[in-house]
Formats: sequence, structure tokens, C-alpha cells
Amino acid sequence: MMRKFKIMNGEGRYFDLNSKEFFFHSIGGFGYKDSTQFKQIGTDFIPLEEIFSQGELKGFIFFGGLRAYQEYREFTRFVRATPLTLVYQPDEEYRVPVRLLEIEKGELMDGGIGLNCEVSFIATGLFYKGVAKNSDTLYIGGKIYPYVYSYAYADISQNTLLIDSDSYVDSPCRISIYGPCVNPVWKHYVDNVLYETGAYSGTIPDGRKLVVDTTTMPYSITERGSGDEIVADRYQMCDFTTERFFLLKHGLNRISVVHDGLNAANMVVEGKISYETV
Repeated sequence: MMRKFKIMNGEGRYFDLNSKEFFFHSIGGFGYKDSTQFKQIGTDFIPLEEIFSQGELKGFIFFGGLRAYQEYREFTRFVRATPLTLVYQPDEEYRVPVRLLEIEKGELMDGGIGLNCEVSFIATGLFYKGVAKNSDTLYIGGKIYPYVYSYAYADISQNTLLIDSDSYVDSPCRISIYGPCVNPVWKHYVDNVLYETGAYSGTIPDGRKLVVDTTTMPYSITERGSGDEIVADRYQMCDFTTERFFLLKHGLNRISVVHDGLNAANMVVEGKISYETV
């Protein structure tokens, strides 16, 4: 199976790097380097904090055909609309946030077949694989009808979701708790052991949602409308004796939500299962 590459820019547009006109090849830097710092105690070296070096993904982009110079300019303008995400598909699809660090430009190759430009992308995060679960169900006449939705449905019940992570890297997630709900409490279990909790004091009305997000920096807790627009920052209305923000752990992650209202609590959890290398 041939690996595939494409880039998404900050405007949500894609640039295919597997076509005859634009081809990313001779790649390198897709592994990782451990930069953990150690403290020596006697003859032992104790790791202080496990960290990875910032990745640098290298290769060449071939701009082929009679329009090679125009294609080069098109690409260099495309990548200025940051942030960029490199989509890499060796078998499954993975993504990594990047910036274009350097691109070289020379003359047309012999015969005028195109430009072969060396490029370097600096990674601003780890590779990740997207996963999403949706607990939303519709009750009509005593029966349960699932909405037509692109997410997988709950594994246990309406207010509980399961996400299995095969990564040993802590992975961010975005929890959306849909109104109407009153004083919601969200809990995170890892391999059936309660790991952390969060709580909000207030009411989320119908048509809105409370979003607890660790997929972007800084972390945030916001009330949002149906179009995902931010209505208000709700961080200060949360219980500071709880952890509030969740990261998915290696193993079986169970996330549940309860509230003081009479209706069942619906939620969506979107995770970025992160990897050092893929």
C-alpha cells in the first residue's frame, strides 16, 4: 500500500502531495527522539520528566510539468495560511500540526520536467488519530431511535462513553455536554477505576452545550451555541476542587456525565489519540 500525504491549511483547504503536479518524496524525520532529563543518584539515573524533542519532517516536493514555477508559488502561498496540518496515511490516517520551516528553490531540472525542492516542516505537536463517540439518542413513543450521526454511539448507556487508547502518551479530548442540563458533573474512569472528575454550577439551556476542551492551548471550558460559537467563558463557574480537564490514558477510558435535571444527559467526546511516531 502506497503512503499518502496532503496538507490542510488554516482556511480548511487541502493540498494533495501525491499527484503528478505535487509529489512529496524522499521523506525523513518521521521517527522521534527522547529528550528526557535525568538526575544521577549514585550509579543510577532517575528520569525527571519524560519529554520528546521537537520533530522535523524533511523531504522533497517535486513540482512537475510546464507550470512548475506557478505550482511552486501556489504552494508557498497556500502554506502561509496557518496553522498547518500534515495528513499522513501509511495505512491508517494520522495527522500532525506543523509549520513550513524551510523550502529551497533552484532551477528547472534537465529537460524542463519540473522543480525538485527540498522542504522541512517543524512539528508543533505529536502525531494523532482522531476518535469520536456520541451518546445522543432520540426517544419517540417508547422506542429509541439513534440520530443519523457520523460518530459511533455509546457502548454502555446514554450518559456514558468508552474510548480505548493503545497509546502510552496522554491524549487530549473535547467533551461536549448538551443542554438542557443543570449542574453537570463529568467523570473519567481508566480501566474501571475513577481517575478524575469535573463539575459545573449552572444551567445549560436547550440548544447549547458546555464544552470542556484540552485539544487546544490554553485549556478551556465554554458555553457554545448550535454553530459551535462561544457564548460565554464558564471556567470560573466550575468546581476548583476537581480536576476539570481530562486527558485520555492508555487503556479503557470511560467518561460519564450526570446532572440534576430529569432528562438524560447527552454528550459527544472527540479525542486525539497521540503517538510519538507512526
